[in-house]
Amino acid sequence: MNLTRAPQRVAQQSGRSMHHALTRLEVLLVLSVISLNLILFLPFVEYARESARKNQCRSQLQKLSLATHLYYEAYNRFPAGFDLASNGPYQGWGWNVKLLPYLDAGPLYHSIEPHFATGLAGLPPAEDSLLRRPSLVCPSDPKPLAVPHAQVNTSVVDDGVVGPNSADWLDRLPRTSYFGSAAYLQLEFGGIQYNSAGIPTSLRPLTNAGSLGHFGKSSAPDRRYCDTVTFGGVFGQNSQIEIKQIMDGTSNTILVGERYAPADSDVTAVGHGTWLGVPDCTSRQGLAMALADTSVRINVGLPGREQVTGFGSLHPGGAQFAFCDGRVRFISQSIDIELLRSLSVINDCER
Repeated sequence: MNLTRAPQRVAQQSGRSMHHALTRLEVLLVLSVISLNLILFLPFVEYARESARKNQCRSQLQKLSLATHLYYEAYNRFPAGFDLASNGPYQGWGWNVKLLPYLDAGPLYHSIEPHFATGLAGLPPAEDSLLRRPSLVCPSDPKPLAVPHAQVNTSVVDDGVVGPNSADWLDRLPRTSYFGSAAYLQLEFGGIQYNSAGIPTSLRPLTNAGSLGHFGKSSAPDRRYCDTVTFGGVFGQNSQIEIKQIMDGTSNTILVGERYAPADSDVTAVGHGTWLGVPDCTSRQGLAMALADTSVRINVGLPGREQVTGFGSLHPGGAQFAFCDGRVRFISQSIDIELLRSLSVINDCER
């Protein structure tokens, strides 16, 4: 009896083992299919997310452009890139501040207005959290809403004598991703050479981050700031550009563009921005807080996110720009550098 039943038990056990083995195989097969689908579709999900972020950024830039034109209708000129009094301080309220009433932020503007005479350094720290404006930061740039470190120049001029003083503001200045176009500085004024600032490689790293830091070397009251008027863009120091001065046409002239936050967060890092303006007009990093130039190519610092004064974004392939006619256009990072510079100058025929 035992001998005849043994084969049946073995067969039953083998069947059960085979049944379990097939079940595990099926599970592994299903998991493999799911994993493969995730590998195939995740890039499309990320592409869709970036596309949504890019559209949101475009919408924010369009609102900023509209606010600029509403300001123009009220004052018959574009706002100054940054305002500086003849006797200091070495900080300048930026063009973005003047647009607050046209960005549904009138109460915020009126809370800042009493501090216009004292400069950025006179702004109470208690108001810092109220200053952060997510609508002025590109959603593709994951940096926080505040500049990590910023050198604020608190110097003033007394009878022609400069009293140098500065402070490091930690997470106090509200960040922005949108910068007024200062165009570029020509070679005869000490600027970048027309054919320089190529695309960096592993063998040839970025060596020239731009020329936005060209400022007066003298501390005398008549020459102590960057004379950004010579840059030729819409925005500069105490600039008051009218549309009739834009001889190249409003549809051919850049007004505002994007720039991503650099990876470096040191106090001297170049490329961070604040919509409040220029915290230190005697340094390149200070001027770049409100303005950007076309001395270098778009996205020249990527993928390392190096420190640059030029335009760029974390949208693949280029950056978005608002033109003086109100339109927002995406410009490829492969655009010819001479053409980019021509688009940034209000009167290219005179340069």
